[in-house]
Amino acid sequence: MSSRLFHQSRARPGRRQPRGAFTLIELLVVIAVIAVLIGLLLPAIAGARGAARTAVCGVNMRQMGLASALYSNDFREAIPGISWKGDRSIASAAFDDLRFASDDNISSTNQIINIIRVKTGLDQIPQRNPWFCHLWFSHLVFVEYMSGNLEEAIAACPEDAEQVDRAQTPIEQFELNQVYRKFESSYETSISAYSPDRPIGSTLPMTQHNENWQVFTRGGDFLATRRTTEVSFPSSKAYMFDTFDRHFADTDQFFYRQDSRQPILMFDGSVATRSTSDSNPGYRPRDPTSPEPTSIIEVVPGVGTQAFDGVYRWTRGGLRGIDFGGKEISTGQPQD
Repeated sequence: MSSRLFHQSRARPGRRQPRGAFTLIELLVVIAVIAVLIGLLLPAIAGARGAARTAVCGVNMRQMGLASALYSNDFREAIPGISWKGDRSIASAAFDDLRFASDDNISSTNQIINIIRVKTGLDQIPQRNPWFCHLWFSHLVFVEYMSGNLEEAIAACPEDAEQVDRAQTPIEQFELNQVYRKFESSYETSISAYSPDRPIGSTLPMTQHNENWQVFTRGGDFLATRRTTEVSFPSSKAYMFDTFDRHFADTDQFFYRQDSRQPILMFDGSVATRSTSDSNPGYRPRDPTSPEPTSIIEVVPGVGTQAFDGVYRWTRGGLRGIDFGGKEISTGQPQD
């Protein structure tokens, strides 16, 4: 009996057992579904990463704003900036070749080279022909209120791959006359933080009207010590911002384009993402009564030369002016 039951329970010869494997068609269907899901998820993942980098950028700028405020508190409300004036001996210079300069252009360059030599210990870094160091190097003046290191992580926007790479490259890999590039910031400092808002005696404010984005006209005397007490609308006046829209444009584009937007540090230490289209157009500091803004010239491939308003790089009224959330102040220009 048991033998008969045993034989009856066995499968019949030639009958196939069920398998757990996929057929080729089923496998292809699964792969196609996964591909579709990945295609749907990738933009969301990229968007989340972009939002995270934008948030980091805002945190960086808040920290720089706090460091600047601490500096101002210790130095009678002075806004930190490159301040060595020409035509005088600079007692605080650590090197004899940087102690005297004939004008503000040379003395400004000497100040940055002095800081870099002292902090790196590379006394052999050569003097440089004057370059416009204020735009991306003003933060070096108050680096002691941040990490104290020239490779200041918060000075680089996380979307600025070129500067992030420079900051991480060992200093030994730089030519001595290029070491300064390692310590740039992604964020430019408001021009009115170190130059007057209008002509004052022999001191002429910088100007850029009808010039390329990186061309500035400076006389021999263009620097002035500015103070936070001069800022009339601290929550609406741009203090630091990126020269480029790195977060929202398909490719890096200049801040002055109307469809640009980016995090901007205001003079009260707040950071907000602002659209250039919401900014006031700006003015011409050497002709403050003109109703016309500074025009920045750009050669646009396939289009030709175009002029753009200088917006918050050239705030009407300088430190007394307003960039967002209100109408431009009157500096004597004709009113509507």
